[in-house]
Amino acid sequence: MTGYRLLAETLDGVANERGKLAKIARLAETLGRLGGEELPVAARLLAGSPFAEWEQTVTSVGWVTIAKAAAEVTGWDLETIGASATAIGDLGEAVGLLTGSPTDGPPGEAVGLLPGGEAAEGPTVLEVDAWLRGLARERKAAGKQAAVAGMLGRSSPVERKYLVKTLSGGLRIGADVTTIEEAVAQAFGVDREAVARARRDCGDIGETAAAAQEGRLSEIRFRLFHPIGFMLATPIEVAEEVASELSFFAIEDKFDGIRAHAHKSDGRVALFSRTLDDVTGQFPEIAAALAALPGSFLVDGEVLAWRDGRPDSFFRLQRRLGRKTPEPDIVAEIPVAFVAYDCLARNGRPLFEEAWTDRRRELEAISLQGLRVSPVFQAETSAQLDRLFDEARDRGNEGLMLKRFDSTYQAGKRGRAWRKYKKALATLDVVVTAVQQGNGKRAGMLSDYTFAVREGDGFVNIGKAYSGLTDEEIRRMGAVFRKITVGRYGPVRAVAPEDVLEVSFGSIQKSARHKSGFALRFPRIVRLRPDKTAAEADTLETVVGMYAKIAGR
Repeated sequence: MTGYRLLAETLDGVANERGKLAKIARLAETLGRLGGEELPVAARLLAGSPFAEWEQTVTSVGWVTIAKAAAEVTGWDLETIGASATAIGDLGEAVGLLTGSPTDGPPGEAVGLLPGGEAAEGPTVLEVDAWLRGLARERKAAGKQAAVAGMLGRSSPVERKYLVKTLSGGLRIGADVTTIEEAVAQAFGVDREAVARARRDCGDIGETAAAAQEGRLSEIRFRLFHPIGFMLATPIEVAEEVASELSFFAIEDKFDGIRAHAHKSDGRVALFSRTLDDVTGQFPEIAAALAALPGSFLVDGEVLAWRDGRPDSFFRLQRRLGRKTPEPDIVAEIPVAFVAYDCLARNGRPLFEEAWTDRRRELEAISLQGLRVSPVFQAETSAQLDRLFDEARDRGNEGLMLKRFDSTYQAGKRGRAWRKYKKALATLDVVVTAVQQGNGKRAGMLSDYTFAVREGDGFVNIGKAYSGLTDEEIRRMGAVFRKITVGRYGPVRAVAPEDVLEVSFGSIQKSARHKSGFALRFPRIVRLRPDKTAAEADTLETVVGMYAKIAGR
């Protein structure tokens, strides 16, 4: 039985490698040493996921529960653990460092060590899998805390670090599941794209790794009802960027809603968001409408607030978000609709590798049976494209999407085969890192948000915004931020970097006040982005590029 320590030390080594190829090689070497029941579990854990994607299972262990368990086994008080996690920016790193050794460790007895100072035998890979599944089944917070404390108590510092990181939802080692795909290909001498297709089709990097080792990748068949990555578009700033290529593109409206994949078969429907969460229960009327359609399919589209036969404001849609089962009055007040714009599978046949024109033909066949689909336009000149843009905005949409007729659907990837045209680039998707009580009528409310952009595996602050959200949104987000507070400094709460905002701004200036080196001028919150994860926030590189263009003008 392989010890989990092998995986933890591999992850630590990967975190310290600078190049992607070196990271892949280290992961491949470890995967190549495993087999049987351990290999699929190890592949998932190295990818940072406790479970297969198709399982839609979560441990539901919160930050406070983990911190309390860590305090119990390390001897450090909760305040010290919280302050360390805030300073480092990662609870797992803090727990690993605070474990220390018998001579420099916490005030309590060193754990994870035998009385003579030798390292105690840690958990096996399969024991960690069983532990994670037990946490998912446990419903009581006290039971979860006891289980976490029990596992941390028998683990070494490096094991604790990555157990906590796994529970916290992010390894932050500069590798993700696509890196594991490449490592699987290298470990077992198989084609990289074949690995990616198999994982996409079955929804489990673990099953994919086992099939690669055994030469069975071609036996994996596409299955519905598991989250699949979304194909993403490259932004363009002006119509002239694509003027010479317009004859190769179909043009659609860029809707202002929540993107979703809709799976349907035999009366069963599932909606998955861009964050790969099952959001079916939030939109019962959409599920019912799709369930009534004949056949089976997987379509890509948008959930929109809908009124008078056209999209309504995204701000109204926000009131429907985050409610596992919306109240009847909210459903009646804010009706929603699903508009499809791509077909990825139909009647058991996957279409990812088919051209957009072929996928569109299948989509239109479903539309004849009652599915609402987006209209398609064409333009020959940049002036015509700009006119289409204005018309899209008049219809209440964000802008335009341009998709090459010959483009295949690259799940989870961004490319130039798809372009998104939004004229105003004066917005950024940022992550909230701290909140503070407001003044005046918002005194007592956590209404002032400090936000950051991504840099490497961390975040650097770039501004602070006070306006743009309604009182209802601020009250709702205040409850969220209180739950994920990692430190308090007078009126300021440092929060775990999880929640994404879209902010607009007038300009960018250099600033020594922020670690990013920049500050946004006149920032305003455009909207909450619960459909995005922190990993999808904009980067410092994007900010630098935008500043260069502003300075150039």
